Amino acid sequence: MEKKNKLSRCIEVTRECIEKANVKTEKGETLMKFARDYYEDSLYYRERDPETSLEAVSYAHGFLDAGVLLGHIEIPNYQLEKVK
Repeated sequence: MEKKNKLSRCIEVTRECIEKANVKTEKGETLMKFARDYYEDSLYYRERDPETSLEAVSYAHGFLDAGVLLGHIEIPNYQLEKVK
């Protein structure tokens, strides 16, 4: 996948997850704030510095992953599975 397409896809998937997220706890609110902030950074850097944009959206999605794994955030149809 071309880098620009990969970046666009990552931004789109993360945006959808943020929009669908159901925050269940106060810690989840904190994780969502970080996710939103990094997502906004990725949009800011998208045309200016695509590599930085990809790093930022990766961090954003990492905070969402952590929230889901820890039970602080629910996202319908999320594909992340807990490691047993």
